[in-house]
Amino acid sequence: MELFYRITIHELIADILTLIDERELSSKNALERVFKRVSGKDREKARGLAHAYVFEIEKWRKKIDFIVNSVLKGSKIEDLEFYLANLIRIGVFEMKFKGVSPAIATDSVVRVVKEKYDLSKAKFVNALLREVENFNLEKALKKLKEKDRIEYLSVKFSHPRWYVEYAIELLGYDDAIRLLLSNNRAQRYYVRVNPLKTDVDSLADYLEEHNVRVARTPVDDVLKILEYKTPITRLEWYKQGYFVIQDLASAYVAHVLSPEKGERILDLAAAPGSKTFHVAHLMENTGEIIAVDYSLERLNKMREKMKILGVKNVKLVHADGMKFKDKEGFDRIILDAPCSSSGTYRQFPEVKWRFDERKIKKVIQVQKAMLKNAYRNLRAGGEMTYSTCSIRIDENEENIKYAINKIGFELVDYPFSWGERGFLEIGDKVFRAWTHLHDCNSFFIAKLRKE
Repeated sequence: MELFYRITIHELIADILTLIDERELSSKNALERVFKRVSGKDREKARGLAHAYVFEIEKWRKKIDFIVNSVLKGSKIEDLEFYLANLIRIGVFEMKFKGVSPAIATDSVVRVVKEKYDLSKAKFVNALLREVENFNLEKALKKLKEKDRIEYLSVKFSHPRWYVEYAIELLGYDDAIRLLLSNNRAQRYYVRVNPLKTDVDSLADYLEEHNVRVARTPVDDVLKILEYKTPITRLEWYKQGYFVIQDLASAYVAHVLSPEKGERILDLAAAPGSKTFHVAHLMENTGEIIAVDYSLERLNKMREKMKILGVKNVKLVHADGMKFKDKEGFDRIILDAPCSSSGTYRQFPEVKWRFDERKIKKVIQVQKAMLKNAYRNLRAGGEMTYSTCSIRIDENEENIKYAINKIGFELVDYPFSWGERGFLEIGDKVFRAWTHLHDCNSFFIAKLRKE
């Protein structure tokens, strides 16, 4: 497929994967950036194909890299520069996962390498992919299983080793395997109604009329998408802001917060804005919501979305959620803290390769600093929801214990209407959702009060 002069689909995919690696962008943002400079009659077709490739390569990256490293001699794919490594990943993915003829997969990649690098690199990649063609993955996995069972599971299900170890310790072997399997299944979509424009029954009828089969969920204003013929983002009601796409567990946060009309609310890590807008909808555009985020780019996207959704009671503030201070104080606070995103692997597979124990320790320090700042900004008697899309106890229950014992919060015994309970001695008062149990992101919610 030629999009315009001398740009091939393989180059586009390699560009997107490299942007994800170099700048730690989401696959969606990297795709948007690359396709800003793409034109031609095949643009939309290429965009869909590139998205599918990037998503699957990121999902199966550990297994792809295992194959490459098994045939490489004296080096690893991680030692290569990002762009070259990603071209090799594309070739392996086509050959071993997509069923493309090995000769075609190899030739497509080698052509790009020859153009971007030199003949010696092209010969290296050609020889490498020829060896990959003859590599027996099942035999290698069987050998690995005998040698190192955890690494075998890590490669087989394409998850970080730390995650496999952590999930087994947390949930037990059987449930951990179910979680790994579930993380690799197709993403489940949920939509939340915008009550400023319609109601959930009318939304359900509209979607059914447009060949989108839906089901009710434990969250009253959220519908589960079971089947669709046309992508829901192409529907007029989506473009006009009658509904938003939001994960089921994420949409539960605003309900747990239980905002009342006319209150003053703070969202300390607001972008991309789903929870902020949900609170605005529940408050029927009354009161005031201060939405803080450190990313100006993401705040600008929130501003555009606000117009579409008809949200008028949100003030966007470009600031650090660890330091932002307001003199008046707030009735309620949302703290959907930055985290390891270890509950979102099914939705954002690229985050699997972004965190290790060192980075997670750093993010926990940010979470604690934001908890302290939330306390400073909350009025006496005010309440806060703390949430993350992480499976880890140190980002969740342990942080809640820190908030109680070191900061001065009180844990509210909220009557959660669905989900599982958590861990440690506070486990019966916190909320947990799991991808393998609830068909949504793995998620944590706790409700706190300032005494």
